[in-house]
Amino acid sequence: MKISIVIPAHNEEDNLPILIENIWHLIKKNRLNSEIILVDDNSNDSTPEICDKFKRRYDNVFTIHRVGNPGMGNALIEGTKKAKGDVVIWIMADLSDDLNTIPKFLERIDNGYDLVFGSRYIKGGSPGDIPYNKTIFSKSFTILSRIFTGIKVHDITNAFRAFKKNIFYKVKPASGDFAISPEFALKAHLAKFRLSEIPTIYKNRKKGVTKFKMFKMSIRYLSVFLSVLLQKLIS
Repeated sequence: MKISIVIPAHNEEDNLPILIENIWHLIKKNRLNSEIILVDDNSNDSTPEICDKFKRRYDNVFTIHRVGNPGMGNALIEGTKKAKGDVVIWIMADLSDDLNTIPKFLERIDNGYDLVFGSRYIKGGSPGDIPYNKTIFSKSFTILSRIFTGIKVHDITNAFRAFKKNIFYKVKPASGDFAISPEFALKAHLAKFRLSEIPTIYKNRKKGVTKFKMFKMSIRYLSVFLSVLLQKLIS
């Protein structure tokens, strides 16, 4: 099984070098057959140069430089389409994700699941030092989705996840922003793919500026939810 790790990065010069080295050590430790796809999303700091430096250093690192139409979702879509692995893992460039969760993702995929989430809201997981208002927002949206769609997992807004690449093309998530996380989850659920979750511990970024805007994403998440719910009602 080949693994493709897709990392969207917009102005992450302080975090990206640390993340790449940490992932490289995890790959070696676990002897993973893998590639790392760095998606530089319209950065105006030294992120593009950092991506190219690691591409030259490691033969399993590849880079994509995006110009125009920015957004985490757009970067993840483009990176996933370039992935050659059987399984794709999305990791954020801000050092928020616990890389020790990755082997557990892969074990769950090996056991027959199609999409496995890193969950901050189940036993063993934690939202860590994420601001309280963001935690309430995230948990509330997932609870709403569980009530109205029947999805069983507890953290659909966290982009940190692993999935079989073939389901990406069947589900076709299209959101260009952070809303791609719940959109992909809900569409995969309605398409009756096997979903699972692994507890993970989240860490709020220490360097750089967050791209998540609470009010804007509240509207976007609601839009995605209503669209998916309508799909469920008419199917």
